[in-house]
Amino acid sequence: MAKVHVIPHTHWDREWYFTQQDSDVLATYNFTKVIETLENQPSYSCYHLDGQSAIVEDYLKVLPHMRERLAKLVTGKKLYIGPWYTQTDTYNVAGESIIRNLKYGMHIAEELGYSMKVGYLPDTFGHNAQMPTLFKGMGIDNIVFWRGIDYDDQVEKSHFFWQSVGGDQIYAYNLVHGYGAAKNIVPEPEHLDKKIFPMIEKIKSLSGLDEVLIPSGGDQVNIDPNLPATLAAATERSPQGDVYAISSMESFVDFLRANSADFETYRGEFKAPRYTRIHKTIGSVRYDIKKLNFEIEQFLMKKLEVVIAIAKAQGMTVHTELVDIAWKKMLECHAHDSMGGCNSDATNADIMHRLKQAEEICHGLYNLVVKEIATNTCDDNEVMIFNGQIKPYSGLVNVVAFSKYERVALSDGQTVLKSEVIQRETLDGGRVIEVTKDGEKEVAVPPYYRFELNVEVEALPAMGYQVFQLQECNAASQMSAGEQSTIENSMLTLSLVEGQLQLEDKHSGRVISQLLSFEEQADDGDSYDFSPLEGDTPILSGELSWLTTEVGELQQSMTVRAVLAVPADLQARAECEKNAEASFDITLTLLSGNRQLQVEIETVNQVADHRVRVLINSDLQTDQSISTQPFALMTRPVAPSIEGWRETYRECPIDIETTDGAVAIAEQDKAHSHTKAMVINGRGLKEFQILKGEHSDKIALTLFKATGRLGKDDLLWRPGRASGINNTVVYTPDAQLQQSMVFSFSLALTTDADHATVRKLEREYLDTPFSYQKQSLNSFENRLERFQVCFEQRDSKKHYSLFDIDQALELSSIGHSFYKENAVIVRVFNATECEQQLDITPFAHFAAVERVNYREQVQDGDWAVQPNNTIDLRLTFKI
Repeated sequence: MAKVHVIPHTHWDREWYFTQQDSDVLATYNFTKVIETLENQPSYSCYHLDGQSAIVEDYLKVLPHMRERLAKLVTGKKLYIGPWYTQTDTYNVAGESIIRNLKYGMHIAEELGYSMKVGYLPDTFGHNAQMPTLFKGMGIDNIVFWRGIDYDDQVEKSHFFWQSVGGDQIYAYNLVHGYGAAKNIVPEPEHLDKKIFPMIEKIKSLSGLDEVLIPSGGDQVNIDPNLPATLAAATERSPQGDVYAISSMESFVDFLRANSADFETYRGEFKAPRYTRIHKTIGSVRYDIKKLNFEIEQFLMKKLEVVIAIAKAQGMTVHTELVDIAWKKMLECHAHDSMGGCNSDATNADIMHRLKQAEEICHGLYNLVVKEIATNTCDDNEVMIFNGQIKPYSGLVNVVAFSKYERVALSDGQTVLKSEVIQRETLDGGRVIEVTKDGEKEVAVPPYYRFELNVEVEALPAMGYQVFQLQECNAASQMSAGEQSTIENSMLTLSLVEGQLQLEDKHSGRVISQLLSFEEQADDGDSYDFSPLEGDTPILSGELSWLTTEVGELQQSMTVRAVLAVPADLQARAECEKNAEASFDITLTLLSGNRQLQVEIETVNQVADHRVRVLINSDLQTDQSISTQPFALMTRPVAPSIEGWRETYRECPIDIETTDGAVAIAEQDKAHSHTKAMVINGRGLKEFQILKGEHSDKIALTLFKATGRLGKDDLLWRPGRASGINNTVVYTPDAQLQQSMVFSFSLALTTDADHATVRKLEREYLDTPFSYQKQSLNSFENRLERFQVCFEQRDSKKHYSLFDIDQALELSSIGHSFYKENAVIVRVFNATECEQQLDITPFAHFAAVERVNYREQVQDGDWAVQPNNTIDLRLTFKI
């Protein structure tokens, strides 16, 4: 005899093959029915709105008069909402985005009365290994999930402890038959005997406990008012004497806590396609969505939130409500289907529109914030350079500046900084209208110059800025065109030798020939998965052709081209006809003093149903890949055995993996007793595979896949029904990505691929200082520049640092507080192998320094930061 916790719920995709607008229409009917049923049926003890708050916001925007009735049910724990804002993807978005998703979701739910404290992820396509740390940081000690588990290789029971690399441990429960196990349950004996009771016996066999959980719901389903009566009938008929009752996930987790003495412990990710599809290759679907999302995440966290913190510290008013709007627009796009890109074209158009709206809000607010800082800090034509890192910065900064002078450089007031003109553009000053007594008069404005400069700075203030003077000067060098097919800096030499790129490390003597090549092959898959075309052979690029070289003292760049003759579509492949061309322009850049080769690839895709990867050769051989995940590294085996996978797995468990941003491989050099490694950092490139070679391995970075269908039956790597909607064909011509695209990454040759090394390279590539010039020559570089805004006058320093952390810690973010007007939340993490004791003396000038969790709840204890884990500080300004 067992107690069966039946969880009534709806799994509510805000968008998918239908749009969010469709979802809103349906919600007005379904959610209203939920509210009415819970109000009128005392036997209906509770209902779950899919663990996300965004759908509640959507509903109340349409029917705001229902807020009080809904809030009463939430407060009384009859209607469970939260903790998520949207049901997030856990691989293709930043770890910081996952934290904000939970923070906004819980905040909104608590404003309505209560947030469910269950880490509920019923349909997400796999779960990264750091989820226990992300949940624990929110005060949530559990997860209820479905996809990605393997009871043969990972755990034996459906309940266990899940421990992260960061050392946090949570209670975990797997939905053995998914979130729709008891969907549409009815009291008919045949339905109970042949479906429900056998499922419960399977759940009991994997549990061994005398209480089990089964969900009763499904995609977009409405509440079933007859469920209490149905469960009474199931209880009466149960051959084992089981008791079926409406329950909540929180109640079941309470039971797990009280009976956890013998739980086993699992460490690692859940990404095995054993019982369910987890779409291992979804990281390359709709690259345009993933790239735009990545760039907004980077801008928001590394620029906008940095300047907002600096502005608020100086007493400026910043309307952070706009930041909330931007974050929520972005988070609306982070649901597993949305960020996966496995949607109709109409839905993906909505996603791109929301992302662009978020981007515009971020850029507009950034423009006004830096303009206000500069208004009080700079004289005309002075340039502010901001440093968002927690340590002083020395090195190159890319600066955009305008001047009426033909030659310029930056000065710190005493010394002219070493500067180099990357590009100088002459701009027409146009004409302005002056109103005179005789009417309007056109007055010509003299032409002026737009400069893009490399500037060498020294000890730029940590989490702050310094003001520099732009002055007429002949000292700046100028990049110039060269004829050579070699570029170099003090660390690396890159050459085009007989049509192939060769990279040499000047210090170690390592040489990598045939550095970059391209692989193009058919994609017979859909918007969920790449699938090879049976009998198809990948097409590899041959010789590269040299296009241009630009040489300067601080930067050298070379552009080469790869051209492949390829079939235009699947029909052409079937006919062995190469009737199209795939062309890639690759710009390779070396900066002075920088150990990373920067790579930018441009292409215009004119081919349908194919996948393109860039293959990065190495001088290494390895058995495991290394990639980043939130606050930690993930190691995975390379080239696992997949023989006979069709008998065991729902899709091919191919070792094509997803990264949070960086990919690395390393090898122990037995002859010299040290390691050598290669580290790649991408800008929005999420998918990779390590290709074994006879003498050296390659890192294959997927640039994009192009596909024309939402779902497709019987793929080579995914047999059976189409994923998603499978009773009709949804064509997705936009997912063919017939457009121009840019792909960027950096490459470094290192002695190791330790976590600290990988994060330092990531910071050097992605978190560079940025500039703003107070000037009146050009009012269109930033969209809001030309509009007049009245800023309060205040004293401001020309050299400013908010704080300086001189410890082995990395900054994750600095965001505004939800609960204190004049406070920011600083989150740093430990990428070393040892505990770090945070020194809080750098924050002595703040009015208050509190240790908080991700939810801003004050925490007791010391200031220790564990490896692969974080610490949050709430810093209150003295205003």
